[in-house]
Amino acid sequence: MEPPHQAPIRRTLTPAVLAATLFTAACAVGAITFVAARGGLQLPLGSASPSAVAISTSAPPTAGPTVAPGPTPSPVAGSPVPTTGPTVAPSASPPLPPTPAASLDPLAVLPPCPGYPGCYIYTIRRGDTISTISDHWLISVSTIEALNPQISDPGTIVVGRALYLGRSPYLRLERCPDTPGCYLYVVRSGDVLSTIASRFRVSTLSILELNPKITDANSIVTGQTIRLPGPA
Repeated sequence: MEPPHQAPIRRTLTPAVLAATLFTAACAVGAITFVAARGGLQLPLGSASPSAVAISTSAPPTAGPTVAPGPTPSPVAGSPVPTTGPTVAPSASPPLPPTPAASLDPLAVLPPCPGYPGCYIYTIRRGDTISTISDHWLISVSTIEALNPQISDPGTIVVGRALYLGRSPYLRLERCPDTPGCYLYVVRSGDVLSTIASRFRVSTLSILELNPKITDANSIVTGQTIRLPGPA
């Protein structure tokens, strides 16, 4: 015997259930809005799956163009200059040796006279005369005559013979042993005191003062030794 058919029971929403449903929906909407405002949901690093970790695949930065180094800037006045090592003071250059006075004289190309400084030996050549030698070496004729007592006649000289040259007529005279500034001269043939004085550029009176035994200026003889005052 079948039980009698029962009609289905209809349930209606009570006010409490309706309020709970609306509250839940409001909370969900508020949560979604909050998360969207914060940039999305952020998971802890420890819980992120390997597939969620972003791997950087960007290429390394490319080096820029190479710039050639410019000129080294000059140091500013007053600023310290960097040094790369110990500074060594430059050694002073040794002074040049003094030039001998004789080397300044053209006569220095000639052989020197032994024992007479400033005197030089010239060998007479063909065509030479006392005048041409005097002009060439810039020596007065009287000085050449004083340095060469062996020449009896200045107008006649022999090729190949030695001729003494120098700047002073006193170069080949001996000094007086007892008087400073005094020289000994041997009188030649034809000499008188005036010609001797002219040759050595002194006065006749100064010769007489050194030779008190000479009473007459014309009384000297060949071969006599007289005293001459030295150059002023």
